[in-house]
Formats: sequence, C-alpha cells, structure tokens
Amino acid sequence: MAGALSPQIRILDGGEHRLLTDIGRVDPTSLASYREHGGYAGLERAVTRLTPTDVIEEIRAAGLRGRGGSGFPTAAKWRVAREMDADRKIVVANLMAADPSALGDRALAEGNPHLVVEGLIIAAYAVGASEAIVAVRRDWPLAIERLQTAIREATDSHLGGYLVLGTDTSVQLSVWEGSGAYVAGEETALISALSGDRGMPLIRPPYPAERGLWGAPTIVQNGETLAHVAWILAHSPDAFASVGTEASRGTKLVTVMGRVGEPGLLEIPLGTPLLDLLGMAGGGTGTTKALFVGGPGGGAIDAGSLNLPYDFDDLEGAGAIIGSGSVLVTDSATCMVDTARFFIDFNAREACGKAVPCRIGTKRLVETVDRILAATPRPNDFTLLRDLSRKVSDTALCKLERLASGPILTTLDRFGDEYRAHAERGVCIAGACRTSELLPLIEPLAGVEPAARLE
Repeated sequence: MAGALSPQIRILDGGEHRLLTDIGRVDPTSLASYREHGGYAGLERAVTRLTPTDVIEEIRAAGLRGRGGSGFPTAAKWRVAREMDADRKIVVANLMAADPSALGDRALAEGNPHLVVEGLIIAAYAVGASEAIVAVRRDWPLAIERLQTAIREATDSHLGGYLVLGTDTSVQLSVWEGSGAYVAGEETALISALSGDRGMPLIRPPYPAERGLWGAPTIVQNGETLAHVAWILAHSPDAFASVGTEASRGTKLVTVMGRVGEPGLLEIPLGTPLLDLLGMAGGGTGTTKALFVGGPGGGAIDAGSLNLPYDFDDLEGAGAIIGSGSVLVTDSATCMVDTARFFIDFNAREACGKAVPCRIGTKRLVETVDRILAATPRPNDFTLLRDLSRKVSDTALCKLERLASGPILTTLDRFGDEYRAHAERGVCIAGACRTSELLPLIEPLAGVEPAARLE
C-alpha cells in the first residue's frame, strides 16, 4: 500500500486529531493527493496575502510552543532571526528524534511529509531564510524516501525552490541524513553535525537564531512544530488555540508504550489528564504503578498523581517533561530502580563527552544504582545519588544533560522504599529483578540492619 507506515507505528483513535487526520487518507507519495485535502493552503495564504511579520504574529497569537522538548515560544525565536541583519539565513527541520521511542515526527514524515515541508517553507518565509534543511535519521529509510519525494514535488511545482508560487520568495530545500544520536535533539549539537563537526552542544549565547549554521542566523524546529505551523496558517490561530490550556495551547503527539492495552501514537489536547491519556491507550494491563513521562530525561509520575494535566508547566513542576512526547506505562511488576537505571544508563551511553559532569557524572550514577541493585551499597550512596544528580543538572551545558538525572530523582522521591529494599535486603519489591530470586534466602534477614548483615 502506497501510504503504509513502518510496522512499529500504530495510530490510535481518541484525542483530537489534527496533524494525524490525513495520515491514511492522503497518499504520502503524491502532491496531488495532499493538495486535494487542502495541502499548501497555509503556504499560499502566507506568501501571497501576509507579510513575514504577519506570519510571525499569527504564530504568536496561536501560542505555539516548540514540540521538540523545550516548549520555547516559536514566534519569539522567529522574531529574533527575522530581525537579524544577515545576507544568509537558514531553517532546519529536526527529525533526528532525540528520544528514539517517540514516533510522532517519524509518523508525520512517513504518513504526510508535505505537511512538514509546507511548515518548513512557511518558517523560511517568515524569518527571511533562503535555505531549508530537513535533518532526518539515517535509519528511517521510508521517511527519507518520502521527504525527498515531497521536496522534489514541491520544488517542481514552485511551492518550494525558486520563486515560490510566483512571488519573489525562494527557498532551497534539501534532506540531510544523520546518524541517530540522543544529543542531536539539542539544536546546537545538530548545527555542529550539519556543519561537518562532531555533534556536540555549543555554549550559548550567541543563540542559533542570532548565529547558527555556518555563522548564519538559524531556526531549528522539530517536525511536529512545523506541521502545526502549516495547520495554523491554514485554519487560524484561534482554531489552534481552541483546545489546550492558556499556557499550553493546541495538541501534542504522544507515544504511549509499556504495560498498556494499546500501545501507539495519540494526538491529544495539551492539558489532558494523564489518566485520560492512559484510558485512550486502552488502560494499563495490570495495576498501574507509574508513568515515566518525557523519555530518558523525564520523570516518574506515580499512580496517585494521574490527574496531573499533560502540559508543559504542570509536568515540569512534577519533575517530568513533555520532551518528544513519550509516555512509558509501568505496573506493579515493574521495578522502579531498574527502570531508572535503564534511563540513566542510556543517558550515560549517549553523552557526547563535551561536559565533564555529564560524561563522568552519569557513569558514576549508573555505578551507584548498580551497587544498590546488587545490595552492596556504600554508606553514602543515597546521598551521593541525590547530590550528584543535582550537580549534573546544575552545571549542565545543554538541556539534555540538565534533564539526565530526572528518572533517578523522581523515583527516589516517590519509590524510595524500592531503593531501600534493594540496598538493605537485596529484595526487589516488584519481583522483577534477579535479586528477587534470592528472596527465600534473604527473607530471614528482613529485620536486620544492613551493618549487622555485613559483619
């Protein structure tokens, strides 16, 4: 089937479908099919009826915040780039998927690539850029193929390339393939990779909107953000802001996985309670213990707090993040210590190596959790986990480093009994870890202080 997605992408019913509406209806390999469903109406309106300043104002009025993790107001970033006096400006669609479990950008690239390309061209028009690059993971061959086809079709039809829709706007479009790396989700690291250097974050200021790729003002937005841009210009800022909350407007693509009835991709209004989100994915398959919200840099929200709204500010206040939009559902058979260890180990392995606290600190955190899991903790290991986690965050060079210890801190706060059971008794309360196999031998020591057991 021409419009089929990769088998791991499953789109779920429920929520508020806007970006996902045409996936399955539009042939992703056909410009004509996209235009039959209203495609490029937003671009046409932008370049023929609005000034670049008008476009930025519409994005501001809509209240669009970046969907790649930071939640930074999109219009504010664009305004900086627009006002820069430079002969060369660049916009970049970041489809490098910092969180490899998040499926939103990949679903858009495979199922409706013209929506991303349209948003990218609108962004280029708004900031005055003549170059637009789609940076996509090399291990997404179907996404690459369909994005390349979309760009070729758009250019051939004067929707991109030279003299867009007969106006004096020209935007050179291209696809750049890169190795998937967690740090590539950070815009300055991606800019480094695009310039031919190792993908490592840069110290800011200057910010990319002021001085980015090849010294030019550069706007980097993820694919979902750009798809929302196309939607807003086609439907209006008021229509976009008709769902969501005052501070978090519109919808968000959310990948739900783990111990859940129907894992897959949802599109929900921001502000939707986590409990409702869980229900849209078929509910938990067992007794839900916690939701890890935000991927490797997110945090654990316990089952008693699932009325928490899924939005930028409420999640951050609870120690989690929206991130790229992933939610891992756990149940009573999931060990919180081992799950936190999985995330911090991923962060340690994906560290680019530039910042010492991240390069060394995350590895020390893994080693500390390993001692706790093995029931061989040092006397100060719990203090070390907290203090080192905070220091890694406080001295971070990039946001990925700042968030790296989120799974550790939130599980320590909300599931400290599981850490203590592992450390003091060698027992996994969830019965999930190998140490639980020793339970019959260790149980007689349950009431004995650790120091006494070591004698």
